[in-house]
Amino acid sequence: MGTARCLRWIVCGVALIGVARPRPADAIPVFARIYDRPCGTCHTIFPQLNPAGESFRAHGLHGLEPAIAPLEVDGGLEVPGTLPLAIYFAGGENVSSVDAPGQRDAIRSHFNLDFLRVLGGGELGPHLAFMFDHEMLEMEADSGEVVVNTLPYQAYLTAHLARFGWLTNVQGGWYELPLGVSPQIHRLSVRPYLTYGLNGCSLLGIEPPGGRCEDSPTPGEPQLGAQVAAQHEVSSFGWVAGFTNGSNNLVDGTASKDVYLRASQGFWSHRVGFYLAYSPDLIGHGVDDRGVRFGPDLDLYSRRFRLLGQFLAGHESNPSGRERGLWYYGSFLEGQYRVTKDLLALLRFEYAWTQTFDDTRQGGVSRVRKRIWETTAGWQWLLVENVRVIAEVTYGEDVDTVSDQSTATWTGTLRLATAFWPLTPPFLPHSPSEVRP
Repeated sequence: MGTARCLRWIVCGVALIGVARPRPADAIPVFARIYDRPCGTCHTIFPQLNPAGESFRAHGLHGLEPAIAPLEVDGGLEVPGTLPLAIYFAGGENVSSVDAPGQRDAIRSHFNLDFLRVLGGGELGPHLAFMFDHEMLEMEADSGEVVVNTLPYQAYLTAHLARFGWLTNVQGGWYELPLGVSPQIHRLSVRPYLTYGLNGCSLLGIEPPGGRCEDSPTPGEPQLGAQVAAQHEVSSFGWVAGFTNGSNNLVDGTASKDVYLRASQGFWSHRVGFYLAYSPDLIGHGVDDRGVRFGPDLDLYSRRFRLLGQFLAGHESNPSGRERGLWYYGSFLEGQYRVTKDLLALLRFEYAWTQTFDDTRQGGVSRVRKRIWETTAGWQWLLVENVRVIAEVTYGEDVDTVSDQSTATWTGTLRLATAFWPLTPPFLPHSPSEVRP
């Protein structure tokens, strides 16, 4: 409780200073510092990318002239001319209530440290670049326990080549899957996407044979793998193909290697796509559980309004180890509206459902037919260029039509999120020599 109380006062103090202090133009992280551009060049409200940010990523993190000249290393390799790191912090107060069969929890309020991260990135010459995102600390929302992570959330090298009108990138390491919407790294909402967290384990409520639910891959978790991506500069048609270790971001994945493909088409600042992933064995441990996910996505963008959507159908051939298959589906629509330059409203609706699953005749214990929905609404207030306050409320219901039982949950949060260059924290005065080495 002492750690949580201390962190709570730090967050509140920083937020109050941000309200009282004039808006600075410095204390900006990584790429904004390297290229001397405001965060709004590539982000709507950080960390979400706008079309210019997506274009920068399609160019393999190249294409802009560095304001801080890179340093040459032997062999033609170059490194950023400034410390290519940023600190990313998010935390605040949570209020929640759960109404489950046989119990009704009182309203609970507690501090939650979403994460404390180190971000890094930059060019390594005309054809190479790197990204690094290590979530050093996070707090378990229910228990308040602070967890120290050893593996990075993302850490990859990318090789870029532009030839014959195509932008091609080869990437290897830890990274997010190429879904229509970023599950976490560039997500604005505090609430995770329900659709990207679905798998047989979570829907059936049982551990997979010989394994753990947290090791069962979901689209919303980073993966360890390699991929090739290409986008045509004129037609805006693009595709991504790759394979992963098959067990979220773990090095010692026990299941098979998974493969995926996404094709997309751009129309001005809009984009639609289709994602397909296949796993010969999702569980491992000698249990054959083949899996497939597929579905379309859309991103309709304007400077004032943005609409994001995804539908994913999934099938697992043997999630409980009893030779019974499970079909499940998830979808969401999220609308974002910029009320002013610094104030954004967000509204999202998600719905997930399964066909009836019954393995009791094969000796199992699962009889399930799920209907799950969530509605999330909130505000994003940009205090300064890379400091935002988030107010968000989510209400959802999880209904099992077989047992005729349902759980209703609502959660509210008030959160501060910031990213800054380590040597120039926000809310502190900086001399010109600190802004540009």
